[in-house]
Formats: sequence, structure tokens, C-alpha cells
Amino acid sequence: MNLIFDLDGTLINSLPGIAESLNRSLSQYGLASHSIEQVETFIGDGSRTLCERAAPYADEDRINQLDAAFKVNYQELWRSGTEIYAGISKLLEELAADNELSILSNKPHGFTTEIITNLFPTVPFHTVLGQREGISKKPDPSGIHEILKLAYQANAPTYLIGDSTVDLTTAKNAGIKSIAVTWGFEPLSDLAELSPDHIVHTVEELKKLTSNL
Repeated sequence: MNLIFDLDGTLINSLPGIAESLNRSLSQYGLASHSIEQVETFIGDGSRTLCERAAPYADEDRINQLDAAFKVNYQELWRSGTEIYAGISKLLEELAADNELSILSNKPHGFTTEIITNLFPTVPFHTVLGQREGISKKPDPSGIHEILKLAYQANAPTYLIGDSTVDLTTAKNAGIKSIAVTWGFEPLSDLAELSPDHIVHTVEELKKLTSNL
């Protein structure tokens, strides 16, 4: 079975690091900062969109500057502002024994690979994809298609596991099944509206579900 995981809000709580990096960048350009609760609503569509949502009246040049500043600040701050959700590492190691695991994130590709390498060194992910220049991000299904093209068993049952409506829409667009997790950054009501194939509320529920698929 192919299990494709989102990263932020699904495997890791990266909100503190993202919020601190964003607010530092905004301050560098004299722009208003946001509460961590507000920043949570900006996450999910890549770093540039994060900056656009944080500074809705800024022009394109300023957004480019903010995005560049955010990436510099996040490089410094992500380690102290990121934690793995409890039970996730053990779950991934167990799932890897019988399934092909991959990552598909809208986080910039460099950060995605760096975080996976540092936080999950013992998990044998087959493919790790973040947001890359010139490649459409989620909810475009291109990333799913690329992962399946590289998969050892592309015709095996495939699930996208994520915490956001972007993830669920991506799964629909790719014609694969979805599992919504509710410990991330979007409310259950929003996830349920998209009718995912499964909804789980704890890591233990996800473990039980994936063992019976």
C-alpha cells in the first residue's frame, strides 16, 4: 500500500517556528505581526501565500522580499519551533515495514527534505517532495502523480493522509483515497465537508485504521 503523508500539521507541529519566522520578517519591513492563532489560518499553501495572507495590502515586490526574509528566518528558527506529534515516529517506523511511505508538502522543498532528514532519520521514506519552482503545488495532483510514477507498486491502494482541506482536495483531484487527521491546523467541520474516506482523531486511531485497510 502507498501511504502519502502531508508534513505540517500531520507529522509535525511546525506552527511556533513558522509564526516566529513570519513575524520577524514582517517586523523587518515595518509591518504588523500576527498572533499564533492567526498565523495558523495562513498555513497550508506554501511560503509565498503565507506572506500574502500575512500582508494582504503589500505589493508584489514587498511580498517577494517577505518571502525571502521568511526563508532566511525559518532556516534559523525551525528547529526550535518544531516538534513531532507524539507517537508519530513509532507509527511511521511500523508502517514502513509493510507499506511504501512518501511525503508531499507545500513547504519549500529544501525545508521539507531537511526536516525529514533531521527529524525522521530512521524512517525509509521512498519519495519526499516539497514545493518546487515551476511545479504546481497541492491541490494540483502533479505531486501525487510523480510519487506514483516513482513507486515500486504504483497500482497498489494509495491514501493521502493530511490535516487540511488542501490535502483532501488533492486526493480527490488525483483520484486516490484520503485520510483526514484532526490534530492539525484545520477544524473538523471543514475537513468533514469534503467527505474524506476516513477521519481519525488520534495517532492510535490512525495506526488501527492503516493496519486494517
